[in-house]
Formats: sequence, structure tokens, C-alpha cells
Amino acid sequence: MDHTPPQQIPQSEIALLANILALTTRNMTAITTLLAQVTANLASSTDSNLQSASVNLLDKITNLGSDLELQWDLIQSLDRFCPLLARTPPARTSLVTEIDISQLPQSH
Repeated sequence: MDHTPPQQIPQSEIALLANILALTTRNMTAITTLLAQVTANLASSTDSNLQSASVNLLDKITNLGSDLELQWDLIQSLDRFCPLLARTPPARTSLVTEIDISQLPQSH
């Protein structure tokens, strides 16, 4: 029986994939941040339908932000293949800030 050893992936190809993954994740993070800003604008609308839609969307964006944080952690583990990742770690910004408002001001 002929047994061929598994092929090694060259480090240059792993570095290329790591860079592509980091760029894609950076873009996904930027899009998620924009969605969070739009959702905040919807929440401040006087239209109750838009306000309720923003609550559901905010929950989904928060979950997506958590997934992106995990993805950034995994990308950082590739820094041994891609020194650029080690030198420039991704900036971590909070996508959503939760504020508990117990009483809204009365509009006149």
C-alpha cells in the first residue's frame, strides 16, 4: 500500500491567508460598527415601530460583536506566520454600549 505523507502548506501561503482573514475581519468589524450606529439612530426615532425594530437589531449586533472578538483572538494566534499581525494588533472598540434608562424626559 502506497502511503504518501501529507503536504506541508508553505508559511508564505499561511501568511497570505492570515492577512486576508485579518482584512476581512477588519471590514466586518467596520460594517458592524456602522450597523450599531444606524441602530442607535433608529432607537432615538419617534416612531415606535422603528424603536422596537432597533431593540431586536441591537441584540443581533451585540452577538455579532462577540463573535468578531473571538475571531480577532483566533487571528492573533496566527502572528507567528505573519509578523505584521504581531506588530499591529487590531484595535478593539466596543460596538455597542448598553445604557439603562429608568425614566425618559417628558417632551413638551
